[in-house]
Amino acid sequence: MAERFASYTDLHVLPLGADVGAKLWRAVVNPLRLLLRLRRDDLVYGSLPGQLGAWLFLPTVLVLRLRRHVFYLHHHSFRAVAIGPLRAIALIERLGGAWLRHIMLCERMRDGFAALYAKGRSDHIRVMPNAALYSAVERGEIAPRAGEVRFGHMSVMTEEKGVPYLLDLWAALLAQGCEGRLILAGPIPDPGLRARVEAAVAAHAGRIEWRGPLSGAPKQQFFDEIDLFVLPTKLIDEADPLVLLEAYARGVAVLAPDRGCIRGRLISEDWLMSMAPAGDVALLAGKLAQVVAERQSLPSAVQAHSERLNLAAHAAGAALFAELGAGPETVAGILGTPR
Repeated sequence: MAERFASYTDLHVLPLGADVGAKLWRAVVNPLRLLLRLRRDDLVYGSLPGQLGAWLFLPTVLVLRLRRHVFYLHHHSFRAVAIGPLRAIALIERLGGAWLRHIMLCERMRDGFAALYAKGRSDHIRVMPNAALYSAVERGEIAPRAGEVRFGHMSVMTEEKGVPYLLDLWAALLAQGCEGRLILAGPIPDPGLRARVEAAVAAHAGRIEWRGPLSGAPKQQFFDEIDLFVLPTKLIDEADPLVLLEAYARGVAVLAPDRGCIRGRLISEDWLMSMAPAGDVALLAGKLAQVVAERQSLPSAVQAHSERLNLAAHAAGAALFAELGAGPETVAGILGTPR
């Protein structure tokens, strides 16, 4: 967002601080700067700080309220809705009053936030999916798939991202005689989980593969190799994961649970995981069979779905940036051409 703003206006960034001391300092300095230097025609935009940082953001909200200055607060986490109402968020909403505008990632996020914090009122809440800023996803030609079925998972691999659960599902499928390969990609910060992944790789030689962190061409190769992407996330903050857009853009179908905005991103609800082991083993087995049976048609349908997501997000992004003061030509330069 900072890059987009810098393309059409002067940009002044007020950091929130990287450590506790800096965060406390910024919780005092930033409001004072806004109190003393804010001009009437300045656009104020912020990204909602996570967890305890929301409390430190309250003085900034209070100053903007006292200055009677409209400001925009971008929400990138579903936490406030998933486990809300949260007191700090409720106070931000109350202090911001008529001057606060929220930016949410999907309609479900908007409606949930409105119900929890705004008595159902949503006229001050805007929606802009992540796909609006992700129109440069490379679709290109769909890579042909043949031979054994392959499904994959890519993330900063943690328990919250569902990696242990995915290993359990694959072990159950192997015990049922399922043929194919699971390909994992991404760093594993936790030594215990890394040991478990390495043990699974060794125990099922050739049937589980871990490629570590990927970027650039190896990342594209990962998506071009797999038939199905599985994201069994349990993360409270999970909202609008970009990796789903990356998978769809390469013609890869996605299985994921009903977290955050995911339900509205999937091609249909029969790709929703229940996060109940028995049901998800059966679902995964059925979808692995389906992606192989439909290798000639499903990737194109999935890629077309990614185009629809992008078009809808592009329209939402254009409306938001126009409200934020960007002219039509500038909006086109910011968002590019939907594709």
